[in-house]
This record gives sequence, C-alpha cells and structure tokens, in this order.
Amino acid sequence: MDLHAAIAQGTAAPVALLAMALLLGGLHGLEPGHSKTMMAAFIIAVRGTVGQAVLLGLSAALSHSLVVWVLALAALTWGG
Repeated sequence: MDLHAAIAQGTAAPVALLAMALLLGGLHGLEPGHSKTMMAAFIIAVRGTVGQAVLLGLSAALSHSLVVWVLALAALTWGG
C-alpha cells in the first residue's frame, strides 16, 4: 500500500508521520552542505546583523520547504 492510499484510508497516523517528517527534516538540516558555510561567510563578509542572519536562515528554510512541498504534491498527483 502506498502512502497516499494509507492516508486516504486513515490507516496511517498523520501525527506520527508529521513527527517523523519533522525529526528527519531537522536531522537533515544538521548535515553538511545546504550552503550553510557560504551563507555564514556572506553574513560575516557584509558585516550583517543578527536580524539579517535570521532573515537569511528563514528564507533558506522556507525555500527549501517549498521545494519539498512541490515535489510531494507532484508525486501525489502524477506518481501513479
């Protein structure tokens, strides 16, 4: 049974799925990459403020999450 069918039939616990997604997403964010070093170097180079650093981090997180949502919706729509 695929995930979409499990959710539609109510056999998947949505809260458990959400908790797993948040946990795995948080762990994924701790991994190397995602240009975190480059963003930190940019903030240091332009002598950015804490507010600018927070805004940069939030915009990176939002754009990353948006891509995941688009991919998930595409998979549910056209995934067969």
